[in-house]
Amino acid sequence: MKSLKNSFIFLETIVSLIVVSIIVAIFFKLSYDNNTNKKFQNLNTISNKLKKSDYSNMQTFQEEIVILENGIEKKLLVNKITSNTHKIKLTKYELIK
Repeated sequence: MKSLKNSFIFLETIVSLIVVSIIVAIFFKLSYDNNTNKKFQNLNTISNKLKKSDYSNMQTFQEEIVILENGIEKKLLVNKITSNTHKIKLTKYELIK
């Protein structure tokens, strides 16, 4: 009878270890392999390029915009920098000095 109880406890331990290992494997797969992490990395790369004024692989053109300041319309000439990579669309406006 004692032998049967020991083998049941051993079997129960093995099953528990298998279940825990499956849960841990799924957790790691979801944490490190998901698409959100890759999109964040791509967005961070594009943001860093914009901060450093590195406009390679981006479209740059001049555009005239009209703003309203204290009831007075002002026309400004700006550079419009757009990025459309990795399904991420960003636009930056920069005053021409």
